[in-house]
Amino acid sequence: PLTGKSGSRTLPPNGSVILPGYGGESSAWTEGATQVLKNSWEVVFLEGGPTLPPPFPCEKLGSWTEQGPEYEAFAGTARYTSVFEVNPGRYVLDLGKVCESARVRLNGEELGVVILAPFTLELSISKPTGNVLEIEVASLAANRIRDLDRRGVVWQTFYDINFVNLAYKRFDASQWPVTPCGLLGPVTLTQRTD
Repeated sequence: PLTGKSGSRTLPPNGSVILPGYGGESSAWTEGATQVLKNSWEVVFLEGGPTLPPPFPCEKLGSWTEQGPEYEAFAGTARYTSVFEVNPGRYVLDLGKVCESARVRLNGEELGVVILAPFTLELSISKPTGNVLEIEVASLAANRIRDLDRRGVVWQTFYDINFVNLAYKRFDASQWPVTPCGLLGPVTLTQRTD
């Protein structure tokens, strides 16, 4: 339903398909080998707040909040970049776990935006080396709201009603746990063999 593509394959967790009735046509395809992209990633923060944390390299994908307090407070968009090698062909790119949405580019060409699981896109790769994968991940604002309340910043400016919690008490996010953010992976490429 998200892509309009037809075929047969294993249904991923949280995935959905429309099954054709009698007279429906489908072009079956099968999956080949899966490659986990274990290359290093460069993470650069593009927009958000309270400030843009410094870029960092990572060998293993995980929440950017694991980098320290400045990263815990950040809500916004970060770009993950990696260079990889693969045999040319048609693939399904699976981003694994994404917190919360991602815009994907390969070698400067936009592939699409994924907003819910499964975070997958189909793509064609024409060169074996020097493939540049860029994934811009946008987080939720929960950690930013948590940070504002922890620092006592007045941010709740509403004209018609005071901002309250479920018990009609003053809303306070300062005790919220840190929400995971970013590209958690694993990122894989599965070759299509049709």
